[in-house]
Amino acid sequence: MAQHPLCPVADDGTRALTLSAIGTPQQALVNFVYDTARPVWPSVGIGLEPLGGDLRCEQWLVAAPVRFGNGENWHWSRNGELLMVALTAPDEGDPAETTARFYRELIATVRSAGYPHLLRIWNYLPDINGGHGDNERYRRFCVGRGQALAEVGLEDARMCAATAIGTHDDRFRLFALAGRTPGQPVENPRQVSAWEYPPLYGPRSPAFARATAVALADDRTALLVSGTASVVGHATAHPGDVLAQTDEAVSNLAALLTEAASDLQRPGLARFGEEAAARVYVRHAEDWPVVHRRLREHWPSLPLAGFVGDICRRDLLVEIEAWHCA
Repeated sequence: MAQHPLCPVADDGTRALTLSAIGTPQQALVNFVYDTARPVWPSVGIGLEPLGGDLRCEQWLVAAPVRFGNGENWHWSRNGELLMVALTAPDEGDPAETTARFYRELIATVRSAGYPHLLRIWNYLPDINGGHGDNERYRRFCVGRGQALAEVGLEDARMCAATAIGTHDDRFRLFALAGRTPGQPVENPRQVSAWEYPPLYGPRSPAFARATAVALADDRTALLVSGTASVVGHATAHPGDVLAQTDEAVSNLAALLTEAASDLQRPGLARFGEEAAARVYVRHAEDWPVVHRRLREHWPSLPLAGFVGDICRRDLLVEIEAWHCA
């Protein structure tokens, strides 16, 4: 798989994010693989139907050597600076109870291993919009996550970038990147911070940063961008209009990158460059062709991977996450 310093998309559809000094011996901490149902660790699937785009795999590279291990429902890989943890387990019962248990295990695992700082989390939750009112499964997920964070003394405002997407199977998937040193959270001036959402969206606000910046050994910065949708302030914009929502999500990402470039004094972060990639989640598979074309108008060269996935609010039709180095 490709390991070029500028991480081009290889012939096999691989995009590499190099989380170490370029030129040092490298090894995969994790491979997010999109075209196989049963990958072998450190390769993982995210449980969503791929729709196309440029990518079939993201290879997250770190300085070698990397060690591997596993436990009940867990796999992990780590080097001297970073730890990747993956959990895949049946989704059973109340999502609040399941999520609280998994997050307790996650936090205990990263702390006991000596990587106490969460940098990026992905949550893939079956039937995320199932249920009604405060019993909706995503709202119950937020309750469970919040309970676990409170138990271990983690403030919402100290949480890292994250994604929560609904799947159509019966497996809860939780992936987390943690480090020995903290990242720097970045918020979006166009959006209310997630932990400050009003009770309109549930009894427990979400807990994630809009992005997390990670300082790398060769004076680069990796910006790990949360799932970003058509939310302005705290309200959904353009309900029912997938292209307008796509444009709004792009505007949110542009504002976030500008804010990161300013906060971190890294002008190269202001626009997606040659070391970047994005995952695009659409609620309805039939929307992918028009969403893909619109994103190509905004980002002619950014590698994209499209998936069918349910967004955390029923009136949201598209969500975009990304990583970016400069």
